[in-house]
Amino acid sequence: MTTDTVLVVGGRTTGLMMASELARRGVPTRCIDKSPGIDPHVRANLLHSRTLEIFQGLGLDEHATRGSVPEEGLVFYRNGELIGESPHMPIDSPFPFGLSQSQAHTEATLEAHLNGFGVEVERSVSLTGIAQDADGVTVTLQHEETGEEQARCQWLVACDGAHSAVRHLIGSAFPGEADELPYILGDVLVAGDDHLEPNKGHVFFHDRGELYMFTRLPGNRHFIVASLDAATSTEGTPSLEEFQSIVAERGQSSLRLSDPQWLGYFRINYRLVPHYRRGRVFLAGDAAHVHSLLAGQGMNTGIQDAHNLGWKLAQVARGRAGADILESYEAERRKVAENVVETTRQITNTMELYASLTQDERDKLIANLFTPEPARLDAARSLQEVDLDYGASPLTLSQKDSIEGGPAPGTRAPDAKDLVADGRPTTLFKLPADDQYRLFFFCGERGDAPAAEISDAADASSRFASWLKPYIVTKGETGNVFGKHAVLSDEQGNMHRAYAAKGPCIYLIRPDGYVAYRSSELASVDRYFEHLGVAAG
Repeated sequence: MTTDTVLVVGGRTTGLMMASELARRGVPTRCIDKSPGIDPHVRANLLHSRTLEIFQGLGLDEHATRGSVPEEGLVFYRNGELIGESPHMPIDSPFPFGLSQSQAHTEATLEAHLNGFGVEVERSVSLTGIAQDADGVTVTLQHEETGEEQARCQWLVACDGAHSAVRHLIGSAFPGEADELPYILGDVLVAGDDHLEPNKGHVFFHDRGELYMFTRLPGNRHFIVASLDAATSTEGTPSLEEFQSIVAERGQSSLRLSDPQWLGYFRINYRLVPHYRRGRVFLAGDAAHVHSLLAGQGMNTGIQDAHNLGWKLAQVARGRAGADILESYEAERRKVAENVVETTRQITNTMELYASLTQDERDKLIANLFTPEPARLDAARSLQEVDLDYGASPLTLSQKDSIEGGPAPGTRAPDAKDLVADGRPTTLFKLPADDQYRLFFFCGERGDAPAAEISDAADASSRFASWLKPYIVTKGETGNVFGKHAVLSDEQGNMHRAYAAKGPCIYLIRPDGYVAYRSSELASVDRYFEHLGVAAG
């Protein structure tokens, strides 16, 4: 019987991210998937800003974004006639807009990343049995070619989608409901679309229902979705002619579809598991939550589930942390999914109402689509998932401090440009990814902080060397005054301003890029680890 530290079930985006996060930290990891290979069919086409920031930290952004199209707004039509445009507001990120990209390309990027750590996805392998005990999990695997296998792991992470075998086998409920309306969707080539801006999504309201042409994909392809009448049969596979008829009726007669990569019927479900963990088994991505595909949150939320759990599970697997740290996964991520489920439900229900409304009601609905810039910026930050707040997490320590402004504990740590590290230009997000917290000692905007005090505090932080790496953020060149410690030169003051570091202070940033603790007391990081129950040494 083979034994691995972690078994990841599911080799799509969530599972690939999960396995990669473990493997790059040296955790023996096995990843299985029941399919024979990467699915060429586009079922998710948007990479949100926060996901792209994560990819940048892993050095994957250049490959992941190759050939992608920025999604810069939405254009609305009524019965084929243009109503108006709602531009997305750019957010404060290296990726101010989300990007339209084929899911197959994203999967290939993540799989190559995983392969770089010596881990291959085992294809055509299904999980058929799970038995947990105090020390681990025994699983039964069914290989298409070689038959049944018994295997053993310490931890199992289910990333096997909405119809998760793992969720079923552990007896987890999946409460929720299905949308009343079925949908038709597909990945097709579209001719006659030259007048449609490629970097915008196009939404067509019609008496018979709504039609969505999402931001153009690489290769001039389109991911198109349309609602159907509640009585429509969804047995079998729709024809291209059926899809063409809907697009011509609700969209514009000049649009001509061809070369379908796939066509299908789909019914939206809104479901969320009560708990993300059952003993030594975790649920992530669609195995834990499903919702409307409008707004493109699903794949991104799953990737971020994996990014959140990966570093924590690695700390436990390598004996650096107790299992208590794993409780923070559900505490942080289930609330995110709850909000995504509810938000996408509200969006979808509103759009579906159009066909049943009176003319006055339709006019009001459409008028509400065009909002002032502040409201659109808030919406963009939410859509791009940069506004998450883990302030209530057990891994966050908030206390009174003299820092006015800046990112609060629990929120995303913002990027900072024009930094210099080891004589090379860089940004905060481009610092090499590792498995440790980063402890930033800011010298303050005046740059007159006592170097000895900062050095002493940085030296003292070495008691938690297995947990953190210290950086000293200066306002310019300092020579060798800080000795062995890594120095970030912030001569333009961008990082000091982003973190409101007017005077000397510290920020402790988690491996997944969220502020864990901050203080104007330079030698106070012990408080955070006492809060976690981690002893120095």
